[in-house]
Amino acid sequence: MRERLSKQLRIFFLLINMKRLSLFLIFFSLIASGNANAHIEVSNSWARLIPNGMGALFLEIQNSHSESDILIKASSPNAKSVMIHKTERKNNITSMRHLMKGINIPANGNISLKPGSYHIMLSGLDKSLQLGDKIEVTLEFNKNKPINVQPVLKIKPPIYN
Repeated sequence: MRERLSKQLRIFFLLINMKRLSLFLIFFSLIASGNANAHIEVSNSWARLIPNGMGALFLEIQNSHSESDILIKASSPNAKSVMIHKTERKNNITSMRHLMKGINIPANGNISLKPGSYHIMLSGLDKSLQLGDKIEVTLEFNKNKPINVQPVLKIKPPIYN
């Protein structure tokens, strides 16, 4: 009887320790995943509005993590279509290429989306939008959580100090 009780107590304490370990692991994974999602920052966002209902979003993306990430998608309730593009110039001909695999953001590095280079193409913009209005755009990454930006619609790029 005593041996049976002793075995039950050992099992009981083992289960309590397993619960403690499980709670610790859950807590640790929440902390770790919170930090892993905070490595991308977006700054200097602005959008060019073209009268034909088209536009382009420009911004800077900084990655402070030791691993690269990828901007895989962008979306906006203000546009019918949003695509990641790169402007290329060959033999005096300028063209835009849709980047279906996104844009790589290097580890501990940055990428500038700017006129004549990488940009986010906005098609079918709301007709009610005017210069000076803000639009909403969500940037989705391979590893980082989505980031919402609200660029101001302009014709020319702003001057940042």
